[in-house]
Amino acid sequence: MLPETVKPGKSLLEADSHGLNLVRWMQQCELMKHYYQADRVFVLQKTDAGFEIIVSAADAHMRFVPGKHFEQDSGLLQQMVSSAAEGLNLDLTQTEVGALPKEFNDALCLLSRPVAWPDGSEFGCLCVVNAHANEIQQVSPMMLEPFQILLQQDLALLCQNHRIEALSMRDPSTGMLNQYGFIMMAPRQLNLGRRFGAHCGIIFFELCYQDTLDKDTKLKGHRELSQLLLSTLRAADMAAHYDSNKFVLLVFVDLERDLEHIIHRVQKQFALSPLPMTLDASSQFFAPDSTAKLAPMLDEALAGLNSVKTVQQTDAQIQPNGNNP
Repeated sequence: MLPETVKPGKSLLEADSHGLNLVRWMQQCELMKHYYQADRVFVLQKTDAGFEIIVSAADAHMRFVPGKHFEQDSGLLQQMVSSAAEGLNLDLTQTEVGALPKEFNDALCLLSRPVAWPDGSEFGCLCVVNAHANEIQQVSPMMLEPFQILLQQDLALLCQNHRIEALSMRDPSTGMLNQYGFIMMAPRQLNLGRRFGAHCGIIFFELCYQDTLDKDTKLKGHRELSQLLLSTLRAADMAAHYDSNKFVLLVFVDLERDLEHIIHRVQKQFALSPLPMTLDASSQFFAPDSTAKLAPMLDEALAGLNSVKTVQQTDAQIQPNGNNP
């Protein structure tokens, strides 16, 4: 299976940070174009919207440039993507007019090799288009195999990087971001919200239970609360399992009282759970013109939790010399 963060139906060109060396892919396209004396060479990805060219060799006619889209109902492109691993060597001179995308009107033949994701599902294909059929007709698509292997190795490495990142930034018990992941990703979302003039708030929820409660029941409570919080959030909001029994939300709201509405709704729903736990909460509101960084914002929101107040009161009762009064 592919990592949850890898979306095979989304174009690589739309990914925020895919980590792939597309310059190397383009250089390989140029190499194949020179080897086959071809008119065009490109790497095609199958997406939810159809087919899209990810990289290509230089094309004077600009027909096969990166970002070029083709419709989902293109039989030729689907044939290329779904072919056996050995690839295709197609003579297009016998194809009926209109059966091919118009960009292939001057193509007499093509070579292709399918490219797969690590789980075996279709990624797309690499293709060599040449209008001079007699020059490549006897050339096997097997010559594309090293490039095919390179592409599939890069995709495998991409998926592995996503798995490693997920392990380091996500809590395995709930699937939410962990504290490190939240601290790494929240500032970007916070700055984006401020840029658009959005009010934001930090909300902490803390599960309160007896220390003698068994581990399985605690874990069940963590998972139940995490699912409740994730179902509460909107697309721009963020949530994380902050530490052993604390959860944090970064939410964008219109008014300060919206934070209290969120807290009340979550506490009311969690109260329906039969688990022997209660839910404490604390929040802080920040206007768009606030220059506060994430760390002090978190500290302000944390300070409102009952457990934190108790610790602070205990510390305040300790004399400077370290002895109790």
